[in-house]
Amino acid sequence: MLKFIAVLSLVSVAFAQNSTTPESPLVSGDISWILISSALVFIQIPGLGLYYSGLTESKNSLSVLLSVMLAAAVVTMQWVLFGYSLAFSDTSSSNFIGNFQYAALLNTLEVVNPVAGTIPAALFAMYQLMFAAITPGLAIGAVAGRMRLMPMMIFVFLWTTIVYDPIAYWSWSGNGFLHGINVMDYAGGSVVHLSSGVTGLVLALMSGKRTDYGTRTYEIHNPTFVYIGTMLLWFGWNGFNGGSAVSASTRAVGAAFATNIAASAGGLTMMAMEALVNKKRFSAVGFCNGVVVALVAITPGSGFVQPGMAILFGILPAITCFYAVKLVHYFKVDDVLEVSAGHGVGGAFGMLLTGLFAQHQVTDIGATPGSSTAGWVDRVWIQVPVQLAGIGAVLLWTAGWTAIIIFAVNLIPGMKMRCHKEAEEMGLDAFEVGEASYPYIPVASSETDSIIGRSGSMVKVTSQETLSDEGGIEVVCSPRP
Repeated sequence: MLKFIAVLSLVSVAFAQNSTTPESPLVSGDISWILISSALVFIQIPGLGLYYSGLTESKNSLSVLLSVMLAAAVVTMQWVLFGYSLAFSDTSSSNFIGNFQYAALLNTLEVVNPVAGTIPAALFAMYQLMFAAITPGLAIGAVAGRMRLMPMMIFVFLWTTIVYDPIAYWSWSGNGFLHGINVMDYAGGSVVHLSSGVTGLVLALMSGKRTDYGTRTYEIHNPTFVYIGTMLLWFGWNGFNGGSAVSASTRAVGAAFATNIAASAGGLTMMAMEALVNKKRFSAVGFCNGVVVALVAITPGSGFVQPGMAILFGILPAITCFYAVKLVHYFKVDDVLEVSAGHGVGGAFGMLLTGLFAQHQVTDIGATPGSSTAGWVDRVWIQVPVQLAGIGAVLLWTAGWTAIIIFAVNLIPGMKMRCHKEAEEMGLDAFEVGEASYPYIPVASSETDSIIGRSGSMVKVTSQETLSDEGGIEVVCSPRP
């Protein structure tokens, strides 16, 4: 991995040096850093898949991995066709949505976007694509194991167009109305995390509970996947937040440093909460969940606060989201991977903390004099109400349109989003994908059991026993007709 990043860095520097002239506004160092940051954020997508896969039951582990990557692939097509243009058009006079000036990425190699004036617009589009690609993947974790793949892809395409693109424009385009009232969202606390958390909650409510919800305890099937996925997310988050400066600058340094400080504080805090409240030992999964929650919370403020303040962005959201999870369970909302509590509450709380702790010492870096704002620590008392307005706008838009999109997709013949009972009980690995994460997985308990063999093909066995690689029992398997 490190070799890959090093090679990419050398290639990007060489490209940038050959792509700039004394008259060009392009800066080779900035081009290099955003190329690397794009790769870092991309790494988060399979990282998210592993993190989610480990948290689910084994019968759904591969379908979860595939869902995250399918969502990213669908968003890539949408982004190239018109998504980038809707979210980041610099020629639209609207405060609400962009136009089709850059549909099919036309002319993006020849121009720069005013939001990122030292890199080609094509590079800025690629970097922002990574944000758009991972966001619906975050949301669908709420219904892991009960959402069909084809309807999911249709939902993702529509959701990105109707929900994500407008709110990205509101917050990050120079003409967006949230940008105009100085809502501070540095790298996606509301655009990415609040929107995905709210979407996950609506998906969970409208899809209905799992058929056996409340009758048994759901086990985390692979903590090692959770650990590896978390570390990939943490690693990639350096590009997620550090790259949002869209320059190799002091602000990028501060954002990346704050990201790592918050993650460490959040992991330690959540592990302590698991030990003190839930009476667990040194929970690896608890630590990983705390890291992710803290990374979510620091995202909107990483480029606006002093790095030392990031300790609070780790400790306070970890405690808040710990109890938010309990609240979700109390109300019996079947949010499988607790997306609403982690990303929804974590993103919103991070937005509020940004309104409290943002400082002119940081926000003035690289800004036009008089154009930046700050938070309560610098006595800018209006900032928390402004942050609340931004949270409210994103929450209402996301919740309303997500519900409409789910309703519409369910009306399409053959595209009902919720899988049927047999598929849910068997597991979507077997029913939707037809392959398995593991050599042998029992998926039925009838006299003739169905299992998945090494090749991934379905076979029948006439046994109630569990097969193992180490022997134990011998079962004659025949191909499933």
